[in-house]
Amino acid sequence: MNISLVIKYCILALILWYLPGFSLFYFESSLSSPLSYLSYILILIFIIINGKSGNCTPMLIVGACYFLISSLANQAYMPDFKTFVIIVFKYFIIIWGGYEVMKKTSSNEMGIFMLIGALSILANTFLFENPKGDNGRYSGFYIDPNNAGLICSIGFALSFVFRKSLRIISKTTFTLLGILTFSRTFIVSWLLLNIVSIKLDIKNAKMIGIGFFLLSSLLIYNEFLPNKNVRLEQLGAMISGGDSSSSKGLQKDSRLDTWSRYFDALQDKPFFGNGYLAFGGNGVAPPVGVHNTYLMIMGESGIFTLLIFICYIIWLGIKCIKHFQEIPHVLMMLIALFLFLMTNHNFFTTDYSLLILVWIHTQVEKQEKDLTINLQTNAV
Repeated sequence: MNISLVIKYCILALILWYLPGFSLFYFESSLSSPLSYLSYILILIFIIINGKSGNCTPMLIVGACYFLISSLANQAYMPDFKTFVIIVFKYFIIIWGGYEVMKKTSSNEMGIFMLIGALSILANTFLFENPKGDNGRYSGFYIDPNNAGLICSIGFALSFVFRKSLRIISKTTFTLLGILTFSRTFIVSWLLLNIVSIKLDIKNAKMIGIGFFLLSSLLIYNEFLPNKNVRLEQLGAMISGGDSSSSKGLQKDSRLDTWSRYFDALQDKPFFGNGYLAFGGNGVAPPVGVHNTYLMIMGESGIFTLLIFICYIIWLGIKCIKHFQEIPHVLMMLIALFLFLMTNHNFFTTDYSLLILVWIHTQVEKQEKDLTINLQTNAV
């Protein structure tokens, strides 16, 4: 095994499994910081060994606009200058250097890393507990159940590139592990991805039945537990129309209510925003962050940065639809990420979500390049 491959796998493990954040949360910062810096150093070493062959230019532009405009618009909520510079450098290392790593990462490799990351959710159920107390929700390496739900959604999409004999097993595994996160975003993503997959083959509809069977089995299992899972009780009540107090538990802290806290600030400064971290929870509407990347971008750096980002996502979506038959999993991954960003405001500092977007970009680029080569060959 060559050194470049070893470095690539180390980078993927550190970032896609969120090992620095996991170690900080469960162990101590003395281990977390070295692991975090190691991931960026390894990316730079990977570039030195392999060179540069391109860039995810749109995300470089988005990042430059976001950090520059938000830092100039208002410094009231910013961290100290050194911390801010480190955050900016980390972002650009991930986008600029991570491009080469992801370009050389196959669909099967991504799928395997997602599977191992998702399996940490299962380990979370009996090997370790979230110190924050997640009321029966599990998140594995990813600390936040919604983030773990993203990994399961991405893994579910990647299941479509596995060998036919493994697809149903992997899809069922990602479905079960995603259900254990009790993430509403995961459930919506999972339903949409299954509907999209029917376009490929009507037989894919059976996965919807399997998903509901798994959920029903968990609900029945929960009834026999001496200490019932709170989330399962709430979900069961909502499905059956039973105990209203239980079913309302799932409806608490709705995202729309959270977003509405920030609408006034959006209207006050729509063009250049309210400044870096203004929508992060300790800014204009504490103590809860906006939980929406799109609102966060506009709220902190203005409408122009948001339009650039939205145009990029639309461009990716059009290209993914164009190549759906060849790379259906890439469109599904983009859908899952798009929905996740509607419930998360830490996108610019969550390295694995950035790498997932960069990987989607490299797959679209590769497909476009292959199409151009084929057209030129046929023309000759």
